Amino acid sequence: MKAHTLARTALAAVAFLAALVAIGCKEYRSFWINVTVVNQTGAPVRDIEVDYPIASFGINLLAPGAVYHYRLKVNGHGPISAQYLGAMDKTIHAAGPDVRDNEQGQLTISLLPQEKIQFAPQFSMGH
Repeated sequence: MKAHTLARTALAAVAFLAALVAIGCKEYRSFWINVTVVNQTGAPVRDIEVDYPIASFGINLLAPGAVYHYRLKVNGHGPISAQYLGAMDKTIHAAGPDVRDNEQGQLTISLLPQEKIQFAPQFSMGH
C-alpha cells in the first residue's frame, strides 16, 4: 500500500510540473554584450573606464596593441561611454551608442592615436 501511495505522489508531482510547462512558463535567458577594448594608441593607456546603464567596468593599464575582453549585461536604457588617461594625464572621453534591455551582440572600443575613441557596435534584440 505504501509503494502505491508513493507512486501516486510521484505521478502527481510529474503531472504538476508538466502542467506548469504546458501553461507557458516563460523561458529565462540572459542577454549579453561582449565588449572588446583595443589599445591602438601606440603607448600604454591607464585608468580606462567604460560606463553603461546602471554599471561600469575599468581597466588599470592596457599596453600598446593589447586587447581586453569583458562581458556585460544591460539593465536599463542609455549610452555607453569610455574614457582613459592620455598623455600628461589628460582625460580622453567619448560617448558611444545607446543600449537597451535585452540587447545582445558585440562592441569593439578602439582607443586610437590623436586622443580618439571609436565604437563599433553590432547589437540585436534578444528573443
